[in-house]
Amino acid sequence: MKIYISGKITGLTHPQAEGLFKLAETQLKGMYPGCETVNPMKINHDHDKSWENYMRADLKEMLNCDSIYMLNNWQQSKGAIVEYTLAKGLNFKIIHQAK
Repeated sequence: MKIYISGKITGLTHPQAEGLFKLAETQLKGMYPGCETVNPMKINHDHDKSWENYMRADLKEMLNCDSIYMLNNWQQSKGAIVEYTLAKGLNFKIIHQAK
């Protein structure tokens, strides 16, 4: 199982976002031992730093997954909504973070 982590990044400080995504990785490893996680905070973003190019790089990585983990804040994120919509359309397993 390869799981992409999706949630709000824009509008958070780097340490805040990094902490949320790191916690998600830990949660997933506990729920699905042996799973591989894709954390967008760790993706190489060697581009012009526009939102669109962040999304392009992230979506390329997401397409190599079969599941998506939606952080509790995902509905506050334009990018996470795009990721959720694509994952749903591609029949990914959708896992929601416990509140």
